[in-house]
Amino acid sequence: MKYSRHIVFFLFINLLIVFVSIFFGNYTRKLENTNNTIKMEILKSQEQLKINKIEYSFYNNPDYLKRLHNIYFSLEQENLESKIVSIKNIKDYKNNNLILADLK
Repeated sequence: MKYSRHIVFFLFINLLIVFVSIFFGNYTRKLENTNNTIKMEILKSQEQLKINKIEYSFYNNPDYLKRLHNIYFSLEQENLESKIVSIKNIKDYKNNNLILADLK
């Protein structure tokens, strides 16, 4: 029984290592779950940003604005192109019934 103290010491160390490994494994699993939820939120935000960019590009397109105007306002106006005004020339425009603004 010369080695019994050493065997008990190594068994205790191994048991301690097992419990520490289980603790860190549980902790890293929680971190992995939070990382996955954050990744999913980031992907959703990126998809929403792509949709917003597409909508913004359509919104800045005067043809798209003309189509929207035709859909929502049933009254036909013959001089619709004359009411497209750029931001630079908006001070010079006298008419108060602006329909479209071309940002280009």
